[in-house]
Amino acid sequence: MKREIEILLKRAEGFVKDALEDLKRDDYDLAMFHVEQACQLIVKAKLLDLTGYFEKTHSLRKLLGDLSSVLKKEEIEKFVNENWNTLRNLEFAYITSRYLPEEFKRDEVEEALRVYKKLWEMLWSS
Repeated sequence: MKREIEILLKRAEGFVKDALEDLKRDDYDLAMFHVEQACQLIVKAKLLDLTGYFEKTHSLRKLLGDLSSVLKKEEIEKFVNENWNTLRNLEFAYITSRYLPEEFKRDEVEEALRVYKKLWEMLWSS
């Protein structure tokens, strides 16, 4: 199991690097998608670490709800509430990357990267 968690976290790191490169090229839509993928993976890795399982969903807010139920921590609920709009934008980036023409702005990507960093610190920096 430890190996699977390491793989997910390494992939998340790769997606964040991709997002930063996308941002340099002003490719905000792809940057948002990459941040969303990174967020999904670090939450799935934590669920795998704690329970040995994660639901096969692409909803970041659903995954965070699952994690909140497992950890019984108000910190995660508070994080979701405080970052609701950005989390919704990240989920939207996942959907629009495949099905809808939608554009994101630099400030939205920068906020998404801040949310990723906060999420990483909350889940993995202890």
